[in-house]
Amino acid sequence: MDLNILKPLFVAFAYLALTFSVVHLAAIALWSVLSRDALTRLRPSKRLLRGAGTGNRETAGVSIIMPAYNEAELIEASTRNALAQDYPLLEVLVVNDGSTDDTVERLRARYSMEQVAASVGEEAIKTMEIYRVFRSTTDPRLRLVDKAASGSKADNSNVGLNHANYPWVVVMDADEFMETNCISKCMAEAQSRPDDVVAVGTTLLPANDIAIDGAAVAERRMPTNFWVGCQIIEYLTAFLVSRPGMARIGAMPIVSGGFGLFRRESVLAVGGYTHGHLGEDMDMCVRLHRHHLENDIPYRIVQAPEAIVWTEFPPTHEVLRRQRLRWHRGLKMIIDANKQVIGRRRYGNFGRFGMGSLYVFEWCGPIVEAVGWFALVLSLASGWIEPVAALGMFLAAQLVGQLVGVLSVGLAVRTFSFLNRPLEVARLVLWAIVMNWGYRQLTLLWRLRSLFPGDTAWGEMPRSGFRTAGVNS
Repeated sequence: MDLNILKPLFVAFAYLALTFSVVHLAAIALWSVLSRDALTRLRPSKRLLRGAGTGNRETAGVSIIMPAYNEAELIEASTRNALAQDYPLLEVLVVNDGSTDDTVERLRARYSMEQVAASVGEEAIKTMEIYRVFRSTTDPRLRLVDKAASGSKADNSNVGLNHANYPWVVVMDADEFMETNCISKCMAEAQSRPDDVVAVGTTLLPANDIAIDGAAVAERRMPTNFWVGCQIIEYLTAFLVSRPGMARIGAMPIVSGGFGLFRRESVLAVGGYTHGHLGEDMDMCVRLHRHHLENDIPYRIVQAPEAIVWTEFPPTHEVLRRQRLRWHRGLKMIIDANKQVIGRRRYGNFGRFGMGSLYVFEWCGPIVEAVGWFALVLSLASGWIEPVAALGMFLAAQLVGQLVGVLSVGLAVRTFSFLNRPLEVARLVLWAIVMNWGYRQLTLLWRLRSLFPGDTAWGEMPRSGFRTAGVNS
């Protein structure tokens, strides 16, 4: 067979890869314009930052739900941090999912906990068996629910929803550390329009290099690890470049599972979290959108970029690979279950831009990009494209990625006051550049691998714990 017959097709696919990157950049540029406006406007959480305080607004209680499995190294610090939030009315529910370490024993000893009767509301969601419930005798705001192992954050979150006493719930991971004003900033956004807001997202940053002092963050450092450094650029792009703009037009498709503030009655109305879903956080957000749109109920899902939560990022190739495989398989479940939403007028901006961008850039994107680069290499090897043209296409694609990364760094410097040291900013710029030379291609391969069957378990992620200020180890 004469391969020259295929020349037009492969050359077209090669140029398609570059064109797709440019289109993706244009979409990100659109979100960045909307996001920049959202970040600079005097929103409720920014007014709180400027001294409005917590005592001058109507207070609605918040239940912080922290699913935990084998979190003995971090659970005391993260619980202390949650109880130290400056929000005046809250409770903390730690849901133990059959831990095999001493997570339960550490909490019981640290907070002098005694067993109490379980109290579940009328709208209880079916979950795994509850063994025991404990309450702290030193801080009654803290309860510990010990339950049968499910291996599912969704089930643990539903247990917390069942036991929550307040109308607002935070669903977060037990290995995270919040800035002490995080809940206040989120609730400032929620209560600015109390009849409409049903969910609030925050910004997640890597806790791998920070240091804590008691319940507060003492040292905020940018990552030195290659894998963590590349991830922070991805996160900054999502939380500062894309989501504020998407939220502004009602199109934000996800509130991160690492931390999300929700109106409890809204989550109960959609049946709680879906057990066994590989992307339970995105699934919840999509179902909230659909529930309100299909029933003509006014609502808003918003982003509070100034509210910061620190979480440990995967520090190794293997742990990151497992995470990304699971994420993309979860995305496939979302796309399969919600194809009828994409582009439909009934679903407004969420269907057109929220689900639309997920489908085009997150789902189809890796396939288009991989085929394009394969076609480029084959065309170059066959002499169908001049080496100079091939190099130009490759460098143009790299430049697109670098521009997006540097843009996210610029917005981060503008948004976060702690990014005021030149060395820290330079480190972020470095990650924004180098992530395009190997890291991005590797994550593309992982996303392609996720299209085929395989293990969906998270596996064990080694925990280094939170470093204490002044201690190097």
